[in-house]
Amino acid sequence: MKVSGRISLVLACLLVCFTLWQLPARVVGVLLPERLMLSALSGSFWSGTAARSAWLLDDGALVLGRVRWHLSPLSLVSLRPKVLMSLEWGGQQLNGVFRRNLSGNIVVKDFHAEFDSGLIRQMVPLYIGGRVVADFSEILIASDQLQSLDGKVLWQDAVWAAAAGDVPLGDYQLRLSGQDSNVQGRVTTLSGGLVVAGDLEVTENNYEIDLDLSGPATANAELARALQLIAAPTATGFDMVINGRL
Repeated sequence: MKVSGRISLVLACLLVCFTLWQLPARVVGVLLPERLMLSALSGSFWSGTAARSAWLLDDGALVLGRVRWHLSPLSLVSLRPKVLMSLEWGGQQLNGVFRRNLSGNIVVKDFHAEFDSGLIRQMVPLYIGGRVVADFSEILIASDQLQSLDGKVLWQDAVWAAAAGDVPLGDYQLRLSGQDSNVQGRVTTLSGGLVVAGDLEVTENNYEIDLDLSGPATANAELARALQLIAAPTATGFDMVINGRL
């Protein structure tokens, strides 16, 4: 009886594993946030593809493109789901390893993203251009709040989109690090006519940005007028101090 019972248990486990392995990709939709929409799914629950995806905004949708994912079955055994994910749409791409631990926190490893800065204009009305590249070795999110991160963001071939034509600005790096909901950032200029240097700090729901802007680009009349709306003129350029709540 004991042997028979063990055999039945093993067969039941194998049946459950086989059933789970055969789950179609569309089952993933049940686990996603309401604002994330996937369509034209193929593959399985464990390793699949969505030909199209979008994040629904209050006044439209942010197109994310083609999504691929791979969920590690062994990670479910330890109750720490681990997903390798990548998104691609034209020159826009994102990939990383996403894990949810027992406390409910989300840990993102080896995060990399590239996109045109025009994507930012869909969320914030900034008249800018260029390409953004982000690389983070780790990001920790707990209770929908950013807890810690370590990495950098590059803004390449940055331009200010003016009525008379784009104004070249340069290339910039934002180095970010922090823990316990306190994030520190340092902005440096790699090249270009607008020299930007300074710091930013995010503490829980508060943020402060303190930047010094100088260089020959500040002599451009349209750019100078735009900067005067958010920064104070100085002898060498502008001083930008912005703070508020997220």
